[in-house]
Amino acid sequence: MIKLYFKQAWTMMKQNKLFTSIYVAGTGLSIALVMTLFIIFYVKFAPIYPEHNRNRTLVVRTTKRINKANAGNWSTNMGTSWTFTNKMLANLKHAEAVAAVIPSWGEKKQVSRIGGKETIEVPHVLVNGDFWRVFTFDFIAGHPFEAHEMEAVSPVVVISESLAQQMFANQAPLGEKLYLDGREYTICGVVKDVSNATPVTAGDIWIPITHYAQAVTENPDMGLMGTISNYLLVAEGSDKDDLRAEVLDIMNKYNQQDKEYYHEFFGQPDDYWMSTFRGGWADENFTVWSLLHEYIYILLAFLIIPALNLSGMISNRMDSRMSELGVRKAYGATNGQILSQVLWENLFLTLAGGLVGLLLSYLIVETASNWILTLFDDFNPNRNQAMEITFEMLFNPVVFGSALLFCVLLNLISALIPTTWALRRSIIQSIHTKR
Repeated sequence: MIKLYFKQAWTMMKQNKLFTSIYVAGTGLSIALVMTLFIIFYVKFAPIYPEHNRNRTLVVRTTKRINKANAGNWSTNMGTSWTFTNKMLANLKHAEAVAAVIPSWGEKKQVSRIGGKETIEVPHVLVNGDFWRVFTFDFIAGHPFEAHEMEAVSPVVVISESLAQQMFANQAPLGEKLYLDGREYTICGVVKDVSNATPVTAGDIWIPITHYAQAVTENPDMGLMGTISNYLLVAEGSDKDDLRAEVLDIMNKYNQQDKEYYHEFFGQPDDYWMSTFRGGWADENFTVWSLLHEYIYILLAFLIIPALNLSGMISNRMDSRMSELGVRKAYGATNGQILSQVLWENLFLTLAGGLVGLLLSYLIVETASNWILTLFDDFNPNRNQAMEITFEMLFNPVVFGSALLFCVLLNLISALIPTTWALRRSIIQSIHTKR
């Protein structure tokens, strides 16, 4: 029966080319906009390289320091101190690893080969040893720098595949030397390139955080405030609430012993997805609803507005088919059978529009990725760098599933009401319509 419906839909598409073209184009444009939105959020939230552990990660960035004697005297900073990361978050029962990250914020380092004349400017990331456990980089050669190399401040770095090829014409230049801002380093590992669409981990060179004194030197005037973003990987067998409670308990104990100041996290540690929307600076009024309601409105607009337009088109089409429906009812077809036929026919058209929309959404994201992927960003240290789109980001079950679901919803909303209304007419009324 469904095969028959699709055959009839195909015949009607060829007979009503103008209606079909307008319907498919309108559906395609609507789905393209929605799919672009889905792709943006997929890139931000889904487990993609090298951030496959996003669903197991909690984030602590912004810290607020308040004077106990005068609550109006407070300060905040976009990060925490090295003491907080390296000492207070060390040996957490419910954390498998705690990554410390200081992104480049658009600043580039001068890199050159030993004995070479060419100098290259590359984005860099300052990280600790646990960074390589929280984030799942693919090592083409070598290995990450380890904890003992961090403590000994060994001059080692990890570089990207493209930088290795550019500087050494070799994807595995292990043991080679390079100058970084005039200081000599040894390459201990080479990783697969990282897209700037994942701003936390993106870079061309990863440097031990202990090499930068300003990042790890304690400042009594700053307390636990600093420049480090913390990414906590939940241990197997634990859940996020356990780890969140453990971190807050540590902070409470610290606040009790500090006679002059106390610190707040504004609801952090956040889930990874929530930290993306919180942005660099904490907001005391930040809630899930304040975050989601505007995106819900956008999604509803993309769904309802085209559905209303398509409903009007289907209503006019149903008027022209009333005689056909009347004859079918006269020969024993039930309203349910006719409704099923119309919905299947309309779904066929919607799927055709969905395919057009899906391809159009890929074209939009691919050609306008530099601003599309930062459209809703409050926190993106690499905002001004080119955004690279990978196959993993575009072609995945979530995107295809979202497209299919949107097609079905659009089909139901646009076709159900006009078809149900048309079927309320009697057989006689239907047969004699427009005679």
